[in-house]
This record gives sequence, structure tokens and C-alpha cells, in this order.
Amino acid sequence: TARVIPPGFDVERCRTDAAARAATRSRLGWCDDTPVVGFLGRFIAAKGVRVLMQALDGVGEPWRALFVGGGPMAEDLTAFANAHPGRVRVLTGVSHDDVPAHLAAMDVLCAPSQTTTRWREQFGRMLIEAMACGVPIIASRSGEIPHVVGDAGLMVAEADVPSWSLAIERLLADAALRRDLAARGLARAHEQYAWPVVARAHLAFFEELL
Repeated sequence: TARVIPPGFDVERCRTDAAARAATRSRLGWCDDTPVVGFLGRFIAAKGVRVLMQALDGVGEPWRALFVGGGPMAEDLTAFANAHPGRVRVLTGVSHDDVPAHLAAMDVLCAPSQTTTRWREQFGRMLIEAMACGVPIIASRSGEIPHVVGDAGLMVAEADVPSWSLAIERLLADAALRRDLAARGLARAHEQYAWPVVARAHLAFFEELL
């Protein structure tokens, strides 16, 4: 007998927060309604940082970009930010407790993970955090990502930069689609990944075994 039960997550610590959104965007110097494309995670090639930078350069819609995390590609991101003055912010050293406030500032979270010979995305905690915060997702099909996101986001081929540009452009231009995906993600986070749901799944499995 086997059962696949996902990791649990405290969905209550991540939620849609208009006040946090306004405060974070103000600190970043962004006081207009230009949509923000976000990235949360390690600044490494396997997480698709370079793919996202290249994709953003091909987006025709107005955008800003917020990269939150840390890693060896921080210098590359800083150079990208310098090439787009005022449009790109790179934040390192953000504590886990401060992640929800930064997610709240995003209009879209991108997770362009790239499968390698030694690694593929195992779960993607940032996906659950974004969904719980009501942030729509664009993600690659690396590893478990399609199973985690389900119908709550747009799926794009991992290294297909033009398709990434088109997906970002589509979501930035369509507020109704963003709202629909945000609602789907919020429901999915609470219905599949909340601690009480996961706990009940474990209990049901143990009872079946007994």
C-alpha cells in the first residue's frame, strides 16, 4: 500500500495583503501600477535566473522585476538591474518571515527551473507560498512543478525563452486571467497543502494500514 502525500505548509502566514503590497512597493520606489514580475529562490542557473532575464528583455508590456534570494548569480542580476535602471530590484538577505511581504508586492511569480543531469525541481516551496499569497504563477515543467501548480498557473517549456516572454506578456496584459489564476492558487494552497489537510491525509493512511 502506498500513498503520495505532499509536504504541509502554514498557509496562514502567507495571505493576500494590500497594506504589505503598498508598503513593500513604496520601499522599492515603485509607486505606480506597473506590474511586477517576481522571482524567489536561489540565484543559480538551475533555477532559471538567466532564462528569466532573457525573457524579460523580450516582453513588450510594461514591467518591473523583483528578484528575492541569494547565490552566485547575484552579480549577473545586479548587472541586469543596472541595465534597467528603476525597473529591476535585487534583494538578498531577506528573512523567511519577510517573504510574504515581498510576495505581496508581486503581480506574477516566475519559477523557470531548469532540469540538469543532476537535479530537477523536487517540490518548489515558493510555489505554495505564492499561491497562498494570491500571486499567479508562470512555471517550467521541471520535476514536480506541474503536479504542485496544477491548474493554478501557466506552464512553459524550461529553456524556451520566446515562450517565456509570451507567457509573461500574456499574464501582464490580462488582469482577469491573473485574478483567475490567483483564485485557483489560493484555493489549491488551502485545499491541498494546509497543515490540517496534510495531517488528515496522514491519519487516513495510517488508519488504512491499521
